Amino acid sequence: MAVPVTDSALDAFPARRAMLLACGVALVVALVVSAQIYLSMLAHGHSFIRLFVWQLGSWEFWGLVSPLVLRMGGGLAGGGSIRSRLFRAAALGIVLTVVHMTGDAGLGMWVHPFHPLPPVRFLDGLLSGMASHFVIDSFVFGILLAGGSAWFGNRRARLLDLRDSRLEAELARAQLDVLRLEIQPHFLFNKLNSISALIRLKDHDGALNMLLGLSDLMRTAVEQPKHQLVALSAEIEFVKRYVDLQRARFGERLQVQYQIRDDCYGMAVPTFLLQPLVENALRHGAAPRPGTCHVGIGACTEAGRLRLWVSDDGVGLPKGFDVKRHAGTGLNNARSRLAQLYGSAASFDVRAGDLAGAIVEIAFPCSTPPVSTSAAP
Repeated sequence: MAVPVTDSALDAFPARRAMLLACGVALVVALVVSAQIYLSMLAHGHSFIRLFVWQLGSWEFWGLVSPLVLRMGGGLAGGGSIRSRLFRAAALGIVLTVVHMTGDAGLGMWVHPFHPLPPVRFLDGLLSGMASHFVIDSFVFGILLAGGSAWFGNRRARLLDLRDSRLEAELARAQLDVLRLEIQPHFLFNKLNSISALIRLKDHDGALNMLLGLSDLMRTAVEQPKHQLVALSAEIEFVKRYVDLQRARFGERLQVQYQIRDDCYGMAVPTFLLQPLVENALRHGAAPRPGTCHVGIGACTEAGRLRLWVSDDGVGLPKGFDVKRHAGTGLNNARSRLAQLYGSAASFDVRAGDLAGAIVEIAFPCSTPPVSTSAAP
C-alpha cells in the first residue's frame, strides 16, 4: 500500500525549532569549553571573550546545520537501498567536517583567541586542528544523525497509529452506512410486506428464503471480520446477496451483469467498497427510470493495478456534477478510504456512461489480503 507516511513525517519536521534548540545547546557547550580553556590556561593571560567568540563560532556551525543533518538521519529509514542512504550520509558528514575545519581555522586566525601569543597562520591552524576536528565532528554528526533517526522514527510510528485509527473509524462508518443506507425503515417494511404477501399466498418456501436472505445480509454486514482488506470474491458475494434482496423491489426490471476476470477474485479490496456503489447506481440511476434497469459490475487488472467499475443505464448524472462537491455518503466514504489506504496511488472517477447512465471507476495497486477471508456462509 502506498501510504505517504514517510513524506508526511518529513514535511512535519520543525526545522526552525530544531535549529534554535541546537543553537542553544551549542551556546552552552561553547561557554563551558571556553571557560575550561580559560581556567586551565589562566596564567597565560588569554582573553575569555576571544576564547568564547572562537568557541561560539565553532560550535554554532553545528547548530545552524542541525536541521539538515537531522533530516538526513530521518531519511535513513526511507526509500532506496540502505547502502546508498549510508553513502549519502557519509558524504554529507565529510563535506560538513571539511567546511567546519576550514571555517574554524579562518575564525581562529581572525579572532586570535590565544592572544598575546603570536597569531597562527591559516594553514598551520587547519593542519593542527584536523585530528581533533575529525574526532569531535564525527561524534557530533553521529549524535545529530541518530537524533534525527529517532525523532523521525517516533513520528512515523505515531503517524501509522493515527492512520490505523482513522482506517478503523472509516471501516466502522462504512459498516454503519451499510445498515443506515440499506436497512432503513421503508426497506424493512417493504421486505416484511413482501414476506407477509408470500405467507398469505401460502408460498412458505419463498417467504422463508426472503427472510433468511434479509437476516443473512444484516448478519454479514455486522459480523464480517474487521479487516481493512478482504478478497474481491468475498465482496462480490456480499453484493450478490444485496442484489438478490433488491430484486424483490425491482423484479424482472433489474438486470445485473458481473464482468469479473478470474485473476481478480483473489485480489484485496477495501471492505464494503462495492455495495455502496451498487446501491448508488440503483437508487439514483436505475430506480427513477422506467423499464429494464441494467447494472454492470466489473473488475480487471491492468499494469499491476486492480480496476473496478459499477455502471448503470439510468437517468445519468446531474448537470455540472462534481464528485468532490455533489457525491453522497457512500461515494465520499469510498473515496476517503481509498485515499487513506493507497494515497495518490488510487484513483476514483465518476463520469457519464457512453450511451446513458453513469459509471463509477476505481483503480489501485494490486495486492492480496493479509489474511484469508471469505463471505459468511
